[in-house]
Amino acid sequence: TTTTTTTTTSTTTTTTTTTTTTTTTTTTSTTTTTTTTTTTTTTSSEGCNGCDCPADIYMDPNGSSNILKIESPNFPSKYNNNDFCEWTVTTDSDARITMVFDSFKVQGSSRCSKDYLYLGKVARYGRVKMCGLRMPSNFSLRSIKNKLIIRFVSDATKVKTG
Repeated sequence: TTTTTTTTTSTTTTTTTTTTTTTTTTTTSTTTTTTTTTTTTTTSSEGCNGCDCPADIYMDPNGSSNILKIESPNFPSKYNNNDFCEWTVTTDSDARITMVFDSFKVQGSSRCSKDYLYLGKVARYGRVKMCGLRMPSNFSLRSIKNKLIIRFVSDATKVKTG
C-alpha cells in the first residue's frame, strides 16, 4: 500500500493600516491572502516507523512536512504475514488530512476480515476498512477533523504488495 497524505489549510491574513494627519484623514487598507503549500518530505526509518511501534506524526500544513508517504512493510515487495502497523497523523486544528492512493494491493476477503487498511475517521464514510486489488482512479479520502488513524493489518495467510 502506498499512501500519500497531504494537509492543507487556508491562511487568511488581514492587515489594517491607519494613518492620521493633522487634517484628520483616516485611511484603512485590508488585504486577504490564501496560501496552499505543497512540499515533499522523506521520512527515515530510524526510530518508530509505525510497524515496530505505533508512530505519531505531525504534519505542518504551512511547512516542509505537509506531504507524507506511508508504505506497507517491504513495499514494493510483498508484505509479511501477521503485520500490524499504526500511524496517528495530526495537523493544525483548522486543517484536514487528505489521502491519495498511488497503489493498493491487499488480500481481499469478505468484510476485509483478513488483510486490510483501516482509516478513521474520514468524511463521508466514518471509519473505513479497505482490502482488495483495485482502487478507483482519483480516489481520495479526507479526515473529518485534524487527526487520522491509519492501520495496516495482515493475517497468517496470503500476502500481496500492499
